[in-house]
Amino acid sequence: MDFTITIKPSFEEYKKFNHAVRISQPGRRMKLVVTALILLALAGFFWWMLGFKFACIACAIWTLAAALGLLKAQRSVRKAWDSNALLRENAQILRFTDDGLEVTTGNGSARVDYDKIYRLIETKTHFYIMTAINAGSGFPKEMCTPEQQAFIRAHCGR
Repeated sequence: MDFTITIKPSFEEYKKFNHAVRISQPGRRMKLVVTALILLALAGFFWWMLGFKFACIACAIWTLAAALGLLKAQRSVRKAWDSNALLRENAQILRFTDDGLEVTTGNGSARVDYDKIYRLIETKTHFYIMTAINAGSGFPKEMCTPEQQAFIRAHCGR
């Protein structure tokens, strides 16, 4: 099978890519669950030792810290997008062949064997083909036919 997908850069797609990669990192969910359990245990301890009012204040502070961390992450995504003209201005052309994936941008092209792809991240709406833990290309599934989607899963997934 031989087909091509052209990806036009947009900040919204870049944000989705960044979020999918961050969430799919190994151990990420476990760290979130463990952190939540620790904070819950601390809140219970504070309530038991110091009273309800102090436990509520501690929970409010933790919620504020989490919100500030989220804002910082969003700002760093915006900063990365704004500082990378090559990312913003160059469309990517992904050509899927039986032999491998060819990626072409305004700066040049590269060919990647399917067995060299780090991993495939699949969400409800997108495919993200990762060539390294933090580098790859993403595109909406609607750009592919069901047969092409099956080809991507079979050749790029592990």
